[in-house]
Amino acid sequence: MGLSGVNILNSMGANGCVYVNDTVARTNGTDGFTAIQFTEDSVLGAITGKMDDSADLISDATVFSQGQVIYCPTTSVQLTSGAAILYKA
Repeated sequence: MGLSGVNILNSMGANGCVYVNDTVARTNGTDGFTAIQFTEDSVLGAITGKMDDSADLISDATVFSQGQVIYCPTTSVQLTSGAAILYKA
């Protein structure tokens, strides 16, 4: 299986995932997460990773709809409200 196949599997949960429905910051060691899928309307409190202008996303209190997915390598994710599945890298 090529590298791209591994990346696709990882983004689909092959390395596991974490369900989050509180405001505790979550990390996955140095591996981080590859995607965030919101299981109900949610607001991010903090996100650390390879996303330009993520501070604006947080300060705007952007609401992510149930079912919406963010594909972005992250090392830490924290919710202000809602619930999500964090896919491990």
